[in-house]
Amino acid sequence: MIKKDGSTWLLDFRPAGTRGPRIQQRFSTQKEAKLRQSQILAEFGKSPKSFQKDARRLSQLVHLWYRLHGSTLKDHQYRLSRTLALCESLGDPVVTNFTASTFAHYREKALKKGRSKSTLNHELRYLRAVLNELIRLDQYRGENPLKKIRTYKLPASKLRYLLNDEISILIDACKESTNSHLLPVVLLCLATGARFTEANSLCRSQLFDDRVVYEDTKNGKNRVVRLPPGLSDYLRSEAFPLPAQRMFAPCKGAFRSAVSRTSLELPDGQLTHILRHTFASHYIINGGHLRALQEVLGHTDINTTMIYAHLAPDYQDSVLTFGPLGKSGFLVDVLENKKGLDCL
Repeated sequence: MIKKDGSTWLLDFRPAGTRGPRIQQRFSTQKEAKLRQSQILAEFGKSPKSFQKDARRLSQLVHLWYRLHGSTLKDHQYRLSRTLALCESLGDPVVTNFTASTFAHYREKALKKGRSKSTLNHELRYLRAVLNELIRLDQYRGENPLKKIRTYKLPASKLRYLLNDEISILIDACKESTNSHLLPVVLLCLATGARFTEANSLCRSQLFDDRVVYEDTKNGKNRVVRLPPGLSDYLRSEAFPLPAQRMFAPCKGAFRSAVSRTSLELPDGQLTHILRHTFASHYIINGGHLRALQEVLGHTDINTTMIYAHLAPDYQDSVLTFGPLGKSGFLVDVLENKKGLDCL
């Protein structure tokens, strides 16, 4: 079947019949869709069994995805290792035998063994993306068995940031570190909201007198952030050239040691990220705008930045003004029994 679907044409059919895999592909024109359908039917006529059973193992698809696409991603090695580990945990099934039910039962057992919902959500996203990409590249014929599986809902993570006295405690601990590059990196994070890896991997060419340019960021986009007066000179004075002109030696281990020497209690998974949260929280508390903060932090979606909205001084002031008890003197009268609530 070929039909118009929005601005594209959808090819949706089963060349091997109702028991064979379903092929769904989108094209810009109806002509392209018909041509592709003819090609698939021609291939089916030569080797109909190939449409009925895919004898490849799941791990083979992952390696194919890596060669054709995955190797171009920023975190390609991490994704490959995580996805191959998942294949092993699933028993590396033959592709034809891999179903939504297979993954659902695996998740159920993994939860009982103590795996976190967050980890299982990541596994689902990674493997689903692999299959989706292979379908787009015409390397996997059939529906993605993980297409309709939903991720687990997770509670909102606690927002923790350092107060002024805690910032002083942390800075003092960093000054005591044997790694002389730790303090400059921490100050850079607190001044610009950078991720620890972004600040730690800074090159001389990215640092200017009044601003810093973060390159090769998480979302792939460069961003420019202003620097407080004097910080640029201090950073240059503390740096020495490393391979590729990096300004600072690795500091993450030194930061972990510095935190351990303090009484600070940080949420799990927020060791270095506490610096980014601290910058963003103080920025909003001091009257900064959410849209500007979104640009500084490099968030693609404003909803990510909205987790700091409640820290704004005027957050939900309208509730006090426009609610039914917001009328001048009304609540006082009610509490003093001058009026009854039935008059609301």
